[in-house]
Formats: sequence, C-alpha cells, structure tokens
Amino acid sequence: MPGIDLSITDYISRISDINIKSDWNVDIGKLTGKDSFESFFSAALDIINETNKYQLSADQAQIDLATGKTDNILAVLLAQEKAYSSLNFTVQVTNKIIESYREIMRMQA
Repeated sequence: MPGIDLSITDYISRISDINIKSDWNVDIGKLTGKDSFESFFSAALDIINETNKYQLSADQAQIDLATGKTDNILAVLLAQEKAYSSLNFTVQVTNKIIESYREIMRMQA
C-alpha cells in the first residue's frame, strides 16, 4: 500500500501511547476538603481534555482521508482506536464516580 511507512504491529503498539494520568493516585487521606476536591477536579478535567484531543485528532484524520490528503488508512484507524479507548476510559471513570457518590448518599441516610 502506498504511503504506509509502518507495519500494522507498529501501529497497534502505538495505542499504548494513550496517556492515563497518574494524578488519580493522590492520597485523599492526606488532603483537606478543598485541596482534595481541587486535585480530583483537576485530574478529571485533564482526562476530559485528553479525550477531546484524541476525538479531534480522529476527526481530522477522517477528514484528511476523505479529502485525499492522506491514503494511510492505518493512521486513521489508529487515531479512531485511541479516541474510542480514551472515551471508553472516561465513561468508565464517570460511572465509578457516580456510583461512589450514590453509595455515599445511601450511607448518610
């Protein structure tokens, strides 16, 4: 295929380049109320911004393929897979946050 300079395995191995922030490993017990919320909120925003970046990159790759700017289908598929994986991770984190909130509300009752 013209325009493909990496093998399929090279592209698949690059999926591991998705950044999962280590900020989620903050020891909440050492933080006060305001500090813990700010740290948590900042980490959540970072994850959302990273997901948005991958989505925009995938959209641009699709546009480039459709307009003929690139013929590298593997690069487009890689961008789509990164966006999908990042979005899936963000949704799972959101679900866990909501589940934790509901559990806390049940404990207070």
